[in-house]
Amino acid sequence: MTGTREQQKQARREAIFRAAARLFSERGYAATTVEDIARAAGITVPTFYAYVPSKADLIVALYENDRALIDARKQAIIARPQRDPALAVGALLLLEIKNGQDWLGHEVWRDIVATAIRGGGDFQEGLDRLNERVFDAPLASLLERLVARGDLRADLDVPAAVALFSDLVMAVFHQELVHDHPWPWVEKRIRRHVKTALAGMLA
Repeated sequence: MTGTREQQKQARREAIFRAAARLFSERGYAATTVEDIARAAGITVPTFYAYVPSKADLIVALYENDRALIDARKQAIIARPQRDPALAVGALLLLEIKNGQDWLGHEVWRDIVATAIRGGGDFQEGLDRLNERVFDAPLASLLERLVARGDLRADLDVPAAVALFSDLVMAVFHQELVHDHPWPWVEKRIRRHVKTALAGMLA
């Protein structure tokens, strides 16, 4: 019985995710209401709130679900990084940009980023906290492993390096969103920037 109940909860959660992703794509984040999402998911508004505290929290939950799908692959990169530090760091950053289920898609992310820039998004703090856990922490672990292996400087300021690479990923991600660049462009851009940034961090 417990297994069936959990399956029902997961199915309802995914129905909310699918409905929200579709409506955000069709109408935009700001124009989509919780009532709209609940109706499209085939549930009541109180049931929606039993799964997600708010529409802003839904954005964070969608992104968190997406990132969880690639956690094992991140851990594999950290556990056995390539011999070339630039390739190791580049692999982690490229995985972050490319992979996962990506419930939201490019059009929705464009809308979310524009909303955040206009100051109209109440999800930014939640996304920032989530990124600290799912992006910053794994990257810090990788850099620390490369320091311990003797590839990077022993006195490397890891938090500063993480902040640099985080900004790099966001800059390339925003360019990809705005200009709809093909993946080879993104890959080349990330690898070039990583190699340049690491030049001052090598042992």
